[in-house]
Amino acid sequence: MNITDKLNLSLLSEPYFKVILIMLAAFLVIGIVNRTLRKFLTTTALPLDAQILIRKGVVYGLFLAVFMYIIAELRLGEIFYPVIGASVLVGAALALAVKDILGDAVAGLFLLTDDHFNVGDEITTLGHRGEIIDVTLRKTRLKTSDGTIIVLPNGKIDSSGWVLNKQKTEGK
Repeated sequence: MNITDKLNLSLLSEPYFKVILIMLAAFLVIGIVNRTLRKFLTTTALPLDAQILIRKGVVYGLFLAVFMYIIAELRLGEIFYPVIGASVLVGAALALAVKDILGDAVAGLFLLTDDHFNVGDEITTLGHRGEIIDVTLRKTRLKTSDGTIIVLPNGKIDSSGWVLNKQKTEGK
């Protein structure tokens, strides 16, 4: 066995070479998953903001898995695991700080996917009666009979309930 064979074998056995190959493959695969998921989600009835939220969640989850693999492969756990643990605590603190926004977003997902009411329907909720003019991930907009537009958080609508007064007819 000559010196170049030994160098080639040592290069292949190094974890850095393996990590570089995994990173290149991961970027390729995550890009394909992202494009495929985008095409699939555009064929669903989900609103655009929910589609983006789902797609980014999957992509970030895949990147996190690759990052954790790299940490394990390079044996950097002693350095990064405490940092990741601290970031989880910071994330929990942020989640508590924005819990109403997150609650509205989750309630919005349920309102949008359950399809109990749609744009054009007339509902009564939280003491307001009006026609639904827009439903987004976080807020629902009602237009009252006098033309006032009321913006209500989806979390409060979902928790307090609503009454469907008049459903939009399909011919309009």
